[in-house]
Parts: sequence; structure tokens; C-alpha cells
Amino acid sequence: MTEIARLPARPAEAPPRAVLPSVGEGGYEPIPGTLTFGEVLAALNPLHHLPVIGTIYRAATGETLQPALRILGAGLLGGPIGMLSTAAMAAIEEFRAAGAPAQAVAFRQAQARQGDPSVG
Repeated sequence: MTEIARLPARPAEAPPRAVLPSVGEGGYEPIPGTLTFGEVLAALNPLHHLPVIGTIYRAATGETLQPALRILGAGLLGGPIGMLSTAAMAAIEEFRAAGAPAQAVAFRQAQARQGDPSVG
């Protein structure tokens, strides 16, 4: 068994990595985002959180929910499985909305133009 004293330590001159962006001495910037009372009320509507009905309801009414509210609501109504499946769907929707597939294609094309041999 390895002794703890023998494990390599972080060099003393290396500062610890900050997880949040620093605002000042010892302070951190809050994560940006807004949540209105209307969004909270909309999130309480169970029609948003039912698997197939929620998608149809949001398409018909034009209402949208923040992904975090969708995941929490699905956790309340569908338990852990509902929460995990909604988190996966929200991640896929955010990935598609960001245009990631188009960015990946553009990146591969740029590599090919520069003569990268790994692109084939």
C-alpha cells in the first residue's frame, strides 16, 4: 500500500485552480441567469413534464422552460429515471441549438485545408 507521504504533491509555487471566475480578493462572480415568477409558475404545470405530452404541449403553446426547470420537474414527476432522461434530452437540444455539428464539420474542413494527415 502506498504511503500518503510518498505521493507527489502539487508544487508550492503553483496556485490552486479556481473553479469560478474571480471578481476580487476572495470574491466570486455569481453564475449569470434569471428566473422570473412566471417561469416558476410555468414550471409547476405538469403538462410540461410528461414525456410525449410535454413536447406536444410546448410545441402547441410556444412556451419554453429552462433546461434546469425541466430536469427538476421531471425529477419530481418521473423520479430518477425521468430526471436522467430529461437531462439527456436537454443536453441534446442544447448541443443542437449551439450548432455544434456544423462547427465540427467546419473544424474538420479547416484541418483538411491545412494538410493535417489525420483528417481523411
